[in-house]
Amino acid sequence: MWAAVVGIFLFSWGPVFVRDNEFGALPFAFWRLIGAAAWAVAALYLRGGRLDRRVLRHSLAGGMVFTVNAITFFTAIKTTSVANAMVVGATAPIFLLWAASRVFKERISYRVILATPVAIAGMVLMLLGRSAGSGEGSLSGDVLAVVAMFAFAGYLIASRIARNHLSALEYQAGWSTIAAALMLPISLLSFDPLVISDGWSWGVAATMAVTAGLAHLMVNYSHRFVPLRAISLLNMAAPGLAVLWAWFLFDEQLGGLQWLGVPLVVISVLAVILDE
Repeated sequence: MWAAVVGIFLFSWGPVFVRDNEFGALPFAFWRLIGAAAWAVAALYLRGGRLDRRVLRHSLAGGMVFTVNAITFFTAIKTTSVANAMVVGATAPIFLLWAASRVFKERISYRVILATPVAIAGMVLMLLGRSAGSGEGSLSGDVLAVVAMFAFAGYLIASRIARNHLSALEYQAGWSTIAAALMLPISLLSFDPLVISDGWSWGVAATMAVTAGLAHLMVNYSHRFVPLRAISLLNMAAPGLAVLWAWFLFDEQLGGLQWLGVPLVVISVLAVILDE
């Protein structure tokens, strides 16, 4: 459980720093993925593993659907507020609870059932409260965030299936390599330069490659021990934390409704942790 909790905490930092760099959305996603793939593949070989056809075959679905998530989410972060992108993205548990029950035959407890609408209500308040804050939002960015939410839900489902065949490190190396390979031509076709001269931006990309990569590794490791219903609802903590980081670090002001929504999400997540 705690591996998933630490992973979600690391996830929450990502969207904040994505905005604070000079890369375009797609080039940033590419460098972040290729950096994550590099250290994961290196660690796999150091531990005696191999990035062979078996690993790539079981990682293909996760890598492909994560590429869709990366394209839409990183673009959304650049075009709408951090609060909007994270809050919309965190509605994935609505669909993941269905998958947990119907596909993976998990028992959904009453505590989780009650916590879900409370968390969703908190996210709605945070989203509606954007008009009272100074963080900019856009309809196109919000739509992209919705697409990213569906893609991330698919990624979590694909990851859970892949972990039946691969270790967490094998899967990390496999899906990140596939996603990086898919992102290269897409980034080259974008209107943004793939290479820039801003040192801070390269530092942000390198930091994200490590922290976000570790976050994925920890969450994917927990798939063998933590029910999907718990992982899906723990993801709701990331929006609240990201909103607070954006407020604290970059002065993205929050409205009163957003301040009311954050504790609702946090309380719901604590209820899920206690349930497990």
